[in-house]
Amino acid sequence: MHKWILTWILPTLLYRSCFHIICLVGTISLACNDMTPEQMATNVNCSSPERHTRSYDYMEGGDIRVRRLFCRTQWYLRIDKRGKVKGTQEMKNIYNIMEIRTVAVGIVAIKGVESEYYLAMNKEGKLYAKKECNEDCNFKELILENHYNTYASAKWTHNGGDMFVALNQKGVPVRGKKTKKEQKTAHFLPMAIT
Repeated sequence: MHKWILTWILPTLLYRSCFHIICLVGTISLACNDMTPEQMATNVNCSSPERHTRSYDYMEGGDIRVRRLFCRTQWYLRIDKRGKVKGTQEMKNIYNIMEIRTVAVGIVAIKGVESEYYLAMNKEGKLYAKKECNEDCNFKELILENHYNTYASAKWTHNGGDMFVALNQKGVPVRGKKTKKEQKTAHFLPMAIT
């Protein structure tokens, strides 16, 4: 009797498992039939470089984000009403609210909302503010793996290397010639306004 029960239960379990597997495969094939050829190619090619990249859709078409730029040195980037660029530790300071406007893919212009000055960098790497936006006001925005962003001059370089927006430990802007992407003085966290 014991032998009969085992031989009867085993096939039933196998049939149930096979039924679930067949249903799962059928569902997947139906889902794939709704995909475009490009979507199917992306799903099949798991080693595709696009698989691990972040979405930069917000960087196209002149998107505007209003943020506070918080540096890893514990200072907020600020452009005051006279156009002076420096850091402040006051989170609720009205001059540290920035409008980050997309100029092209990966290129942004940063404008103080209250002061109405644009952040700019000259060929010496000095940060300053301008009322009118021009090429000095364009920055390459790069999202780092540590979730911070860097902003490098889109126009100027120093010895072939990028010059970054940076605030030192005292909240004073660092000349772009003395900055590197790895330095925490050049790392900014765009914080949503609350």
